[in-house]
Amino acid sequence: MGKTWRIALAQLSVVDGERGANLAKMEAALQQASDESADLLVLPELNLTGLVEKEQMKALAEPRNGKSFQHIQKLVKTYPVSVLYSFPEYVSDEEMYITSCLVGKDGKALAYYRKTHLFTDESTVFKRGNEWTKVSLGDVTIGLLTCYDIEFPEPARKLALQGVHLLIVNSANMAPYEYIHRLFIQARALENQLFVGYCNRIGSNEKYDYHGQSAIVGPDGKILSEIAEDLEEIRLVDISLENIKKSKEVFNYLADRRCELYSKE
Repeated sequence: MGKTWRIALAQLSVVDGERGANLAKMEAALQQASDESADLLVLPELNLTGLVEKEQMKALAEPRNGKSFQHIQKLVKTYPVSVLYSFPEYVSDEEMYITSCLVGKDGKALAYYRKTHLFTDESTVFKRGNEWTKVSLGDVTIGLLTCYDIEFPEPARKLALQGVHLLIVNSANMAPYEYIHRLFIQARALENQLFVGYCNRIGSNEKYDYHGQSAIVGPDGKILSEIAEDLEEIRLVDISLENIKKSKEVFNYLADRRCELYSKE
């Protein structure tokens, strides 16, 4: 991957309940990402299905090796870009997860992540995941989180301590909470001195309005690039691991912690 690494954020208008339409959007995003030599394409939370009621979600949910995964494998062979997509994972009628899958350029599933923190009534439809996920693509070690997960400091810190360079957060964050995620993605990047790639959806349904504001944040907490509110766009951003090294030359938050004090009451 060399000194720089190219991320493509796909800020898309997800069509709730229409898997075929969303797969078509995903294919178009893959094609553009491939044409522009991206190393990784990131899509929003539940980009394959959007958000629907529980019974419809059961009908749309799939196992990890389901038809959508097989279709995406074929797409990746045509457009060789690693891609992170999100879908409702079906285990049984009583066990579904909001799951992210990272597919490599060769079409193989490299990692899965089940959302660990469920927002409000998501828990009436989905189960919580119980494991953190990190995976390496070449020289870049990636940690995976989803939407509400970024609002807790512990997951990002846990992954940072495991050597993650880039935190990928796929999201379906709704109004009026955009400012919350903007604050948190900058805070998580700065306090852990790593990159954060945040990809949010746009569009509306009966419950929510989504306004995007996807962004890449550097290890100094500064926004490197952001997509305008409500704009459907594939944004490509180059990052360099040298920036992580530079961010730690004066101070190093992980090294300077006083863990022996934090456990005291």
